[in-house]
Amino acid sequence: MRIHRKCALFRNLVKRGKQIYFMQERIGFRDESARKKFFVSVRAESGAGSWRALSSQLGLRRTRFQMYQYGARLLPKSLFNSMSAFLPKEKKESFLKQTFVKPGNWGRVKGGNANYQRNSALVIGRLRSGFENKIVNKLARLECIFLNSPLSEELCEFIGALIGDGCIDSYVTKSGRPKYHINITGDAKLDKNYLTTRISPIVCDIFKVTPHIYFRKDCRAMVLNFYSKPLFSMLTKRFGFLAANKTFTVKIPEEIIASNEKFIFATIRGIFDTDGNVFIDKRKIYTKQYGRITIKTASGPLYYQLEEFLQKHFSLYSAVKMQKNVPICEITIYGNKQIEKWMRLVGFSNERHLSKIRVLFGSSEWDLNPRPATLPVLLNVQGSRATTAPSELKPLLLANFTPSNP
Repeated sequence: MRIHRKCALFRNLVKRGKQIYFMQERIGFRDESARKKFFVSVRAESGAGSWRALSSQLGLRRTRFQMYQYGARLLPKSLFNSMSAFLPKEKKESFLKQTFVKPGNWGRVKGGNANYQRNSALVIGRLRSGFENKIVNKLARLECIFLNSPLSEELCEFIGALIGDGCIDSYVTKSGRPKYHINITGDAKLDKNYLTTRISPIVCDIFKVTPHIYFRKDCRAMVLNFYSKPLFSMLTKRFGFLAANKTFTVKIPEEIIASNEKFIFATIRGIFDTDGNVFIDKRKIYTKQYGRITIKTASGPLYYQLEEFLQKHFSLYSAVKMQKNVPICEITIYGNKQIEKWMRLVGFSNERHLSKIRVLFGSSEWDLNPRPATLPVLLNVQGSRATTAPSELKPLLLANFTPSNP
């Protein structure tokens, strides 16, 4: 409303032919005697018989004119030019040498600086409070959106990548501010394309979070770091991830397990893209190259989820072996026909695995997630070679398991 009133006042002044000096450069005189001589010369050359007549001739009220005359205010540039127009060229140049110029907003800057010096603590406190409230409100809105957004294949694939090679934690900085940290790690050479062209765009598109990329030279690793409280809240509150070591406890969130199979497939794709492997056996005992897809995990809950779901669709081998007193779970899918089926149902997004698939089948047919959008689900495949973990190892696998979805 205040802006509209100023605009209306400006239009009315223009209609009445009034001079408008808003935000013009200001002209001042270096000494008082030069200013007095300038005004006296202008009155004499203009033919005005009095100061009142001169102010009227310039379109100014007498009180405003006197402010300029006695140096209480600097002359607007347009007013100075109008007054200088009455003077001969020699006098005009002489007076011009005795002036200085200031920007149109110099008075506001001066007043703002003076006010800041008097009330710096109050100003800073209000600015900080307003900024923090704005950030808090924005984060609260984003958190609400993330907690209630529908599942998508891209979101589930990110969840799978986080299960495979991700980490979640929170900490407090030296200044006392909380930090919420999510990262996904991969090989700096083999996984770089996957992390930068697949996972990073998914997070940027869904969560509007830009990753910080870090290369660890000591172990040739590449780390995508995401700092976002709404993303952290969604992963911990909605999907039940723990902000702690997940090696032995991570599992696919129950919300995804209970959803459409396409979301489970997308999650498994993310897990195998980051933590799985594709092997090609070229031994002469096989008439042609023989492939297998495998994954190893120390998480008992994840192992049982993957085994239960995958054996409905694939002929697989699963086993639990002890390594350094730690049970390591392995799931392997053997055979080229089974791998073709994997590419139709699950697929890969990581070029690290796709390149091997192309070598295995001797063609460039396979691209990112080439499976059809509507593929009939094949249940209870005959001839499954799935084997469950020995019953004596199950308590050991689940010993340190804390449910991630209480």
